[in-house]
Amino acid sequence: MKEGGRRSWYYPLQKGVFLPTASGMSVREFLHDVLHFDDAYIESTVRTIFLNNSPVDDIDRTRIADGDRLALGSAMPGLVGIVMGRDNPFKSFRSDISARDGATGSSGESIFVGVKLFSSLAAESGAAVLERGVTMDALMLADFLADRTDQVIDADGMDGEALVAALRDGGGRIAIRVEFK
Repeated sequence: MKEGGRRSWYYPLQKGVFLPTASGMSVREFLHDVLHFDDAYIESTVRTIFLNNSPVDDIDRTRIADGDRLALGSAMPGLVGIVMGRDNPFKSFRSDISARDGATGSSGESIFVGVKLFSSLAAESGAAVLERGVTMDALMLADFLADRTDQVIDADGMDGEALVAALRDGGGRIAIRVEFK
């Protein structure tokens, strides 16, 4: 993809991509091993974490399972942002909706986890995540690229229009790597 199209990829990152990993990982391990976030970045920037629509506080004890969906963002504004952010003095107000460890099955099994990156996380780490590779819904990707075919430099020998047509014909999920040049 052309470098000028980098910002447009925030949209699919917010809609969600799928990443392969191993079952039984804690949320922190996933952030480290799969997204390549270091502890300082996790503590300072990844302030809002939802697992299957429930806020997560204990990223070391909460484990992920196949099909789980993680939504990750920096600090959210306002009172709701404070209450929904992790490790805050008001988390008791939402204890009934907080994430519980729901991982089942054997540890180490290959699984897919849905990930949504919001706000500064999409801007700061989205390109690196895309370059390492993600799995996406082929039709969502086709719709996204339909207005950006001129941004595609090379897609396994196809131009942008041929890529969009192939995605629409194939459907399902597709593994991709996106490099910006």
